[in-house]
Amino acid sequence: MGRAFWREAFQKYKGLKILLCAGGAALFLLVVYGIAYHNADLWHLWLPISITDDEVMYNRQLVGVLTNGQPAGYFGYNETHAAIGHFSVWGPVLIYLYALPGLLAGAGCNTMVWCNLIFAVLGWTIFAWGARLSWKKQLAFAAALVCVWFPLRQVYTGMSEPLQYACILVILGASEALERKFSVGWYLVLAVACAITTLTRAYTVLFWVFPILLLWKPHRRLAVTSGVLAVASLGGYLLVSSQFCSPYFSGGGVDYTGLGLLAQGKPVQAVVYEIQHVLQQARTLWELYVQPTLTGNYQDQGRAILTTGVLTLVTLICLIRDIRKKRSVKCKVGALVCVVGSMAMLFGLYDVGTLHRHCAMLNVLLLGVLVYENIRQAALYLLPLLLLLPMNYAPGTLPTYREDIDAQIQTARAALTESWQARDSEDPWDSTLAYAYADGVFHGFLYAVPDGMGIQFDMNTYIADETQPIYSRYAMVNHGTDAEARLLAEGWQQLVSTEKLVVYERPDAVQ
Repeated sequence: MGRAFWREAFQKYKGLKILLCAGGAALFLLVVYGIAYHNADLWHLWLPISITDDEVMYNRQLVGVLTNGQPAGYFGYNETHAAIGHFSVWGPVLIYLYALPGLLAGAGCNTMVWCNLIFAVLGWTIFAWGARLSWKKQLAFAAALVCVWFPLRQVYTGMSEPLQYACILVILGASEALERKFSVGWYLVLAVACAITTLTRAYTVLFWVFPILLLWKPHRRLAVTSGVLAVASLGGYLLVSSQFCSPYFSGGGVDYTGLGLLAQGKPVQAVVYEIQHVLQQARTLWELYVQPTLTGNYQDQGRAILTTGVLTLVTLICLIRDIRKKRSVKCKVGALVCVVGSMAMLFGLYDVGTLHRHCAMLNVLLLGVLVYENIRQAALYLLPLLLLLPMNYAPGTLPTYREDIDAQIQTARAALTESWQARDSEDPWDSTLAYAYADGVFHGFLYAVPDGMGIQFDMNTYIADETQPIYSRYAMVNHGTDAEARLLAEGWQQLVSTEKLVVYERPDAVQ
């Protein structure tokens, strides 16, 4: 009775299966966390001393939304702000999406990490549910993630990539479910996941190829609708990024020269420029990242491109085998289209120095497609990945609590909170702090900024330049720097001082 009873129970109670998938995903993440970071203080993860400055900007915007609906002050760079709203380069869509699990996690230093864990479990669960992955396939997927490693490592950070990973897994799970049997519910899940990825990262509009390929013959109208939605979501991204996001220092590291030449009616020059640009990008990638990685000096970008190359090759081999055996290849074709298209845009527009973060998304996509293979064929992708494990496994360190930094954060926070609340101004600039980037003040101290206050990431040379306007009410600089000298010369008043930083308040007379 035992085996038959449990099989019948699992078939009858689908909710139990979903809960078991979610529990298995959470257990996997917990085990990896414990094993990979066993030398760290596992119970005191504390992002204020993390090395990534993006994390503090995500966090402060997120806690601003959780506490006030939106930040009271402006987020931007060099005293800029969005035409509409108060969000930085990545908001507001991304931040509001994180606010959904953030309601469960609560506002704090590690809110983004808790949200990323929730997204990771949710993405895994919907993927396993939609693709009907057996426990063996889920184990193979877990093993493959460990071998690739970087996407897994990102889950334990305050970065935003895990949301993209979750969306990719949802896209694959819904696609596999639709290929098996059409369902309006699964189509809506797929469309929402594709829209979210596109609204938060433009080139992921390529993921709309999944509903278009899957539905072109059986449901032509929905396939056409998907194409329209792809254009609409890309238009939504362009609208949000131009109106609701503040400009970055210099365009965010994206090279639009080729597109500019094309817009000027110079197609030949545009093509020539892009060819030269791509070749230069490839040369830089090889010389600075791939070649050192092959000789044992591992670089994130080198790991990423080599891993992506191996996974793409394996996917291509599986695609050829499926064609020969007359099996469905739509999801594999969709994945390869996304990889080729993404790489073309990454090399044509982006800086290869950030390639590893983008490749991680493609790695998750290819792994998800491959794990759907028959479990007996798992060796096709697990064996090559196991060979890459020594190269890829780089857990790094997780930030843990430090009393000396916390003491300075609390001191600065108390002073800023008292001054901010006493002013009670509706002007967003009176709720904004200018941070002197590259002035020697560790960006982790920005967690001292009260929940809801905005942050301007100003270059220290910008703040030191007396010809550049400073609209922010507060400024955080280092002791004895040119930036501090400019503030003192203009009559800014010291609000609070610690060993590693000093915060000044703009005098009322300065508008």
